[in-house]
Amino acid sequence: MVGAYHDDHWTNLTRAYKTSEMISAALGIDSITTDERLREINCGLIEGTTEEERILQWGEEWRLKDIGMEPYDEVAMRGIEFLYEISIQHPDQYVLIVSHGALIGLTLQRLLPEFFTKTYIDNAALTVIERNRDNIWQCNLYNCTKHLGSR
Repeated sequence: MVGAYHDDHWTNLTRAYKTSEMISAALGIDSITTDERLREINCGLIEGTTEEERILQWGEEWRLKDIGMEPYDEVAMRGIEFLYEISIQHPDQYVLIVSHGALIGLTLQRLLPEFFTKTYIDNAALTVIERNRDNIWQCNLYNCTKHLGSR
């Protein structure tokens, strides 16, 4: 599964798809399924801008302004909706999901708030979550980058 999505309203984020292709090739996986719920957060007017550009455009308090950014709760809820659906479709199976940092972090914060008060996800990091038979989610591995070697 991958969160690479494009239409008139969302930026074309191909990194997740390219990552999925490399992983699929290495593991011998024949197909990649995309789902728009895994796309990165829509940052509205700040999409593609630097911090300096934002301050010039909207001032130091740009985060407090209505700049068309997708609400964090909506991002988290689409991530959680996807996770529940995929866990029902593939019970007792491993599913590899490739997505983007903000979606992953916000989803984890909503799914396991006692564990994730704040989240940071490194690029190409591996996080493993599991939904057990009692319908309880747990995180078995978070933000692991050992597979990347020394950086």
